[in-house]
Amino acid sequence: MRPNRGVHDCNHWMHMEMTMLQDSKTTQGPASASDYEAVSQQLAALREDMARLAETVGGIAGRRRTRMAEDIAEGFDEAKQYAERKGRSAEAQLEESVAAHPFMTIGLAAVAGFLVGSMSRR
Repeated sequence: MRPNRGVHDCNHWMHMEMTMLQDSKTTQGPASASDYEAVSQQLAALREDMARLAETVGGIAGRRRTRMAEDIAEGFDEAKQYAERKGRSAEAQLEESVAAHPFMTIGLAAVAGFLVGSMSRR
């Protein structure tokens, strides 16, 4: 067992740290300015990339919004056409029923008139 080994290792590490600290102090001047400039350029490029990304996302959202509005308008048109078809169909069925049962239709109309009249007197 060597007692001096631990002290030697500690001194070795302290020497290495001092050397790295001195190296960093000597390179801080010009290297720091160039590092700062490089970081500034990277940040500027990042800002430009983010702006382009925002434009792209905005364009995609705009196109989706337009497509969605078109789909909704198309759905309303289909619903309108469906209602018109069903309305015409119901009207045709009513006309057929009146033509097939004229006396029943007159009786129903008379009863409806009597009910409306009696309700309006109260």
